[in-house]
Amino acid sequence: MAGWSSRTRNRLIAMFWLFACAYLLVGLQLFRVQVVDQKRFGSIARAQQEGDLEIPALRGDIRDRNNIVLATSLALYSVAVNPREVRDRAATARALSEHLHKSEAELERVLASGATFAWAERKVEDNVAEKVRELKLPGVFLLKEPNGRRFYPKGRLASHLLGATGIDDQGLDGLEAAYDQSLGGRPGLARVFLDRDGYAMPDAATLIRPVQEGRNVVLTLDETIQYVAERELARTVKESNARGGICLVMDVKTGEMLAWAIAPDFPADKFSEVPPALRRNRAITDPYEPGSTFKVFTVAAALQNGVKPDDVFTSGGVLSIGGWTIHNANDGLDAAGMETVTSILTYSFNVGTASIALKIGRNALGESLSAFGFGHPTGVDLVGESEGIVNPYKGWADIDLATTSFGQSVAVTPIQLLSGMQAIANNGVRLRPHVVKAVVDGEGNIVKRIEPKELGRPISPETARQMRDILLNVCEKGTGKRARIPGYLVGGKTGTAQVVDNGVYAGGRYTASFLGLAPVDNPRIVVLVKIEEPTPVYWGGVIAAPVFHNVAKEALWKLGVRPNQKIVEETAALE
Repeated sequence: MAGWSSRTRNRLIAMFWLFACAYLLVGLQLFRVQVVDQKRFGSIARAQQEGDLEIPALRGDIRDRNNIVLATSLALYSVAVNPREVRDRAATARALSEHLHKSEAELERVLASGATFAWAERKVEDNVAEKVRELKLPGVFLLKEPNGRRFYPKGRLASHLLGATGIDDQGLDGLEAAYDQSLGGRPGLARVFLDRDGYAMPDAATLIRPVQEGRNVVLTLDETIQYVAERELARTVKESNARGGICLVMDVKTGEMLAWAIAPDFPADKFSEVPPALRRNRAITDPYEPGSTFKVFTVAAALQNGVKPDDVFTSGGVLSIGGWTIHNANDGLDAAGMETVTSILTYSFNVGTASIALKIGRNALGESLSAFGFGHPTGVDLVGESEGIVNPYKGWADIDLATTSFGQSVAVTPIQLLSGMQAIANNGVRLRPHVVKAVVDGEGNIVKRIEPKELGRPISPETARQMRDILLNVCEKGTGKRARIPGYLVGGKTGTAQVVDNGVYAGGRYTASFLGLAPVDNPRIVVLVKIEEPTPVYWGGVIAAPVFHNVAKEALWKLGVRPNQKIVEETAALE
């Protein structure tokens, strides 16, 4: 450098320091990247190179007590697009719109997104998928989703109970929602390497979490009994010009619901398209004035508090209480001045029932009704149960006590009435009603079994026996004759109640009902039939009792309950 000029030498020194500083900066940057921020940049690199892929779990079935499938999931194709590979957006949108449920404008917006993946339409029918495949459109492809669509093989059967699922097969209502955690399972997780466009390369995948397939939910319902209940209910609603109806059947010994029919019904797979008022599970959500079926529990309270079946009470004419007048129903059944407790329930005298209630008092009746579950949810394993409306009995005036005794000024749900009758049929032991029998895995192993649960003992076994004898008399001699079944002893109570609308009784609108059990000598089932606003005939004994007859007869046959041979022989001798 001796011959170099000072200018050249200075330039070389400056360049040296410039490169030295540059190398130093690069070294510092490398140190930061490789040492200081190693974890952060490593995460960024892995995010670009790797991805977590969710593996969907197959949703479990809903089945009846005999493993007949009521709800299952079917795999379906979904139409997807890679907008970057689409050559002609307008032509592609036009071609797809002819087969999908989207307009050209909607599809063009999807194709203009600039992403590498987008859904054109999720879960299309197989014939639609085949037509899209035949189009061979660049950038359009099909993906098969295992949880494609929820399928209900029995159509309308138990539609109010089953509920509905969403686009991703998640439970939204009914049992589908109540047992979503069991039915839905748990998706698996796999780590995959991604190509430059962000697509997974499945050949280089590592399983992080295995799929846990959804469990199957086994119901207490019997498909045959459910079908019969829905058939008979629909027939009666139609023939009586009624607004709707409910028919519930319960196993006395377990609290298991064997049938849960509500009319009008609807296709189970159209749940989301049905108006909320129609799909509401009215058997648990809608309390109503029960009318004379409620007399059963007034009489049971009286017997439990020392009244005898052959004790007599004022029953004829009218009963004046605090300026209010109580009449018997205008049904052609005339009461004598005094009637026994058995006759009062057999012929459904309002005056006699009120007299019984006034005899035992508000505390005895109120406490007994609470013990039967009125004013409280039954705890049935469904969402949205109402507790009904029972005013605090300590504040009842005499007129409140009287009207409550025959099913006015009180509102109950159908499941509450059925639960109360179950206690009478089961020697005073009240059980929690339930619609799910068990949760099982794909191999049939029981994961969870629903056992009977005692809710209380509102009456003694002796009172329950006396009540069954009186209820038998109702069907043999009184208002429930049309409920009788050849070969069996059945008991029950009819009801004809005025409809309450906006706090007042609506003229000409009635609820016809029948609450019964069978067989009386060894009860196996209890049944509630409620027909909403039949016309022109509206008496419970005429409209609802025959539904009990038809449903209970076939239910007893299905359950293997044999006819009473003595009754069969006595009937044959009379013929």
